[in-house]
Amino acid sequence: MKSSLAIAALFLILTASARAASVDMNTRTCQDWLDSDEDEQEQTIAWLRGYLSAKSGSSLYDFGGTRVDATALKRYCQGHLTIGVISAAGQWGH
Repeated sequence: MKSSLAIAALFLILTASARAASVDMNTRTCQDWLDSDEDEQEQTIAWLRGYLSAKSGSSLYDFGGTRVDATALKRYCQGHLTIGVISAAGQWGH
C-alpha cells in the first residue's frame, strides 16, 4: 500500500504541466510554493502527503485531509518564506 501512495504521488508529479517538467523538492521553498499556481500547489500537497506517509510507514490516506493540509501549509509558509516545503510540511504533525 505504501508503494501505491508513492506511485500515485509520482504519477501526479509526472503528469504536471510541461512548464514545470521537474522540481527538486529538496530545494523548493515556501515562497516557491506560494508563488505557484493552484494546480501546482495541489500536486505539491499530494507529493508531500505521499512523502510523509512513506517516511512514517503509514499506508493510510485521508482524502479529506488534503484541503486541511493545504490550509496549514499556506498559513505556515506565509510566515516562513525561506524554509523548504518538506520541512514546512513536517509542521503538520503527520
